[in-house]
Amino acid sequence: MIRTGPLIQIATLAAISLCAMPALAKPRIEIAIAQAKEVVESKGGVRTVKFVETKDASPGDVVQYTLTYSNKGDEAATNAVIDDPIPKGTLFVANSAGGDGAEISFSSDGGKTFAPPVKLTYEIRLPSGEVEKRIATPSEYTHVRWTVRSVPAGATGKVNFRVKVL
Repeated sequence: MIRTGPLIQIATLAAISLCAMPALAKPRIEIAIAQAKEVVESKGGVRTVKFVETKDASPGDVVQYTLTYSNKGDEAATNAVIDDPIPKGTLFVANSAGGDGAEISFSSDGGKTFAPPVKLTYEIRLPSGEVEKRIATPSEYTHVRWTVRSVPAGATGKVNFRVKVL
């Protein structure tokens, strides 16, 4: 598993693992993380939204993380899994995760379990003692996971998500 350190003040920590690979395969996945802040401009009555690279953010800002992965090895990586925690002090922006054909799932329990949004549930004990299952909301997500079926040797790709700074 490759881990990268914080890029900047509120950067995320990405991890990648490779599963179901032949014993002699030699993929080597590297990840670079970029952070950009949403900037809204109005010119001549026209509103435009763009993302500008930044090293920090303030409460209320929307920040997009883009993780660029590349296979520096000499064999294809199959079922590469990229996990990235939602930074503390931020909330995941609903429907903002994307990435080059990757299957996306989320965790609401600190990265212990992952599921697609409609299947991501947690249990809560009610005052009556009864346990109730609830569907996690995007504001409760703690991690994003992308599963990339194949990353050929020499190939690159990108995944991303947005958060709102609290």
